[in-house]
Amino acid sequence: RGLTLTNGYGFQLAGGVLNNGHLTLQEVVVTDNLMTTDAGDFWQGGGGIYNGEGSTLILRNSTVSNNTSGFSGGGIYSFFDTTTIIENSTISGNVAQDVGGGLRTLGDLALTDSTISGNVSTAWHGGAAFVTDGAANILHSTITGNIAPGGTTGGLFVGTFGDAPASLVIGNSVVANNGDFSCFLAPFGSGAVSLTSGGGNLFTDGTCNPIASDRVVADPGLGPLGDNGGATQTHPLLSGSPAIDAADAAMCTATDQRGITRPQGAGCDSGAFEYQP
Repeated sequence: RGLTLTNGYGFQLAGGVLNNGHLTLQEVVVTDNLMTTDAGDFWQGGGGIYNGEGSTLILRNSTVSNNTSGFSGGGIYSFFDTTTIIENSTISGNVAQDVGGGLRTLGDLALTDSTISGNVSTAWHGGAAFVTDGAANILHSTITGNIAPGGTTGGLFVGTFGDAPASLVIGNSVVANNGDFSCFLAPFGSGAVSLTSGGGNLFTDGTCNPIASDRVVADPGLGPLGDNGGATQTHPLLSGSPAIDAADAAMCTATDQRGITRPQGAGCDSGAFEYQP
């Protein structure tokens, strides 16, 4: 609690933090760490944090930023059978030389009231997140401005390469302006794979399987990432943003990423930020 972990170095794993147990980081900043490798392999990565097989990471009111991975998972890499819980946190400005600029997960992921912004995957899909071999659930989060090579998703990749299943469910979130397109479903293996909208989302294209209660718009009405109150940086909703009052009331969280009570208007807002009229 209350730490800054910076300027770390790891060879093949974990530029900043190597977790092989049960780790809770609260009000912690993991920033400017570096992981390098001489020959990339799928198990290598974690510029900021690496979660070893079977481990659990809980990240609350924390920031993982500006870390670099010589392979996957610029911000966080979670290996097989892991549990990764991210709440009221920001993952921004991280770079992966393979996939998963922000996150690379092969276990279960729960991302709530959080921001994934400005991360980069330099080789393939998943500027924001690269999800396989587990169940990922994203609720009331803002995923924007993430980048991957042309023809791949700068946003969210969910896929299989073997017989393990993978799933991604997105609800009450903003997934906007992530490179060429926001989501990619990749059934490259025999395992079942799914990409599901739970509704109440704001998208800037149709690749995340929108349903009737979602909105697909050209401009999400987001301000730049910055200090808007709370422990972590957020993208504010600008006046008139189509995300305002757009969330599904049945899934609204009690507060936004900053701790502001929801709703502030007629209804809860999509994304991590609740607009205050």
